[in-house]
Amino acid sequence: MNRFFLKVVFVGTALMTLISATDTLSVNVDSSTINWTGRKITGEHSGTLNLSKGWVVMEKDLVFGGKLIFDMTSINNTDIESPEWREKLEKHLMTKDFFFVDSFPNAILEIKNHHQSVGEKSEKKDQIIADLTIRGITHEINFPIDIFHTKSNLFAEGSIDIDRTLFKIKYNSGTFFEDLGDRMIYDDFTVQFSLQTKAILHK
Repeated sequence: MNRFFLKVVFVGTALMTLISATDTLSVNVDSSTINWTGRKITGEHSGTLNLSKGWVVMEKDLVFGGKLIFDMTSINNTDIESPEWREKLEKHLMTKDFFFVDSFPNAILEIKNHHQSVGEKSEKKDQIIADLTIRGITHEINFPIDIFHTKSNLFAEGSIDIDRTLFKIKYNSGTFFEDLGDRMIYDDFTVQFSLQTKAILHK
């Protein structure tokens, strides 16, 4: 199940204004981290990705909009010890077999709306509706979200499972190719991220 968890932290001792009825908060890219995990039949690989920029739109206590732009040219592997094999994987992920970064240097998550659903224990769960664009192809996704906030700052942690084949990334996919053996790569990969917004300060 896709999950997206938001929580808020108070930053420093600076004097801050209240988040208003509708407020746009910029994401602090230097304090944010993005991690990915891809799985194959023989194991998995993991790494990091940089966020170029982003913002979220708050309305009262809910996230109703926003956009995150990911720098796909920054794909980095963190689990392979050999520099040679690590670089080989990173370069392969940037080719047309995977994210084709020469033509599509950015991936975009655009938050469109918000709604509530009822969980198994009759709990109300917030849901975010967003468009995810990879390789110039857009698909709508939705995922649960928990929101907490102080007066003017937001911290977010989330995890989303993504079916790469929806974005025409079919390399060694068992869904499209037979007899791959131990070369098969699973269709889903996971993106985990920790985001922090910039505080709103009195001028």
